[in-house]
Amino acid sequence: MKAGTIFPLWPTWVLARTTFLATAKSWRALGLLLLAFFPSVLVGGLLADGTQGSALVSVYEVLVVQLFLPLVLLLVALLLAVPLLREEIDEQSMGYLVTRTLGKPAVVLGKYVGYLLLGTVFLLPSVLVTYGIVALGAPQSSTDLAGVLPSLLVSTTLGLIAYGAFYLLLGLLTRRALLVGLVYAFFWEFLLGNLPGVVPDLTVMHYLLSIPSFWVSYGPLANYATSLTLVDAIVVPLFVGLSCFGLAVMAILHVPLIPASE
Repeated sequence: MKAGTIFPLWPTWVLARTTFLATAKSWRALGLLLLAFFPSVLVGGLLADGTQGSALVSVYEVLVVQLFLPLVLLLVALLLAVPLLREEIDEQSMGYLVTRTLGKPAVVLGKYVGYLLLGTVFLLPSVLVTYGIVALGAPQSSTDLAGVLPSLLVSTTLGLIAYGAFYLLLGLLTRRALLVGLVYAFFWEFLLGNLPGVVPDLTVMHYLLSIPSFWVSYGPLANYATSLTLVDAIVVPLFVGLSCFGLAVMAILHVPLIPASE
């Protein structure tokens, strides 16, 4: 069977665009934007308070390691991806999406592409703005900032891919996907990631935090402890995203889609 039959391109793109616009025009988008740009507000406040130079760069990198990637990225992915199919199931509107030109696998792909567009719009500008504020306040610390921006753009994009697919799958499998997703985020990704030894290798976050250590020469991002290679750090999140997406396609075909009880 051809891929174009399973994932018809134009109807899938229309669904992706519809998913993007529906969320972008909602009040949820405002809340997610405030969450995404929270690090920018913090860094801007520090700059306004007089923190500059290497001190500002150091605080900024700590915020990346302790706030942006393990909290902001995870929450934005959770709040965007879980409702993609869970809301359709709970509202029993899945049947309206599954037509002769758009089967269930294409619904999964269209929703996921719409999510990736949303996540990119919310998070990548936040990365750019926050970095720009730091660069403005630390013009003499360009060496400290070398490699920071490209590594964070890569880590954020890979995080969106991996966590979005996982939370999309979670929304299909359980009616309590938001609660389960929060437990996973804070207990698995956050707590396990801070344990010693090889335990952090079981979390996606460890791979995302390892990427800057290969491109940044100074500061908390460079000093992140990892035994991974750059290839490991990039390939594993991609593999997790692809695997979860494939499982989501299988799940929507074979698992009963049960609405949450009122």
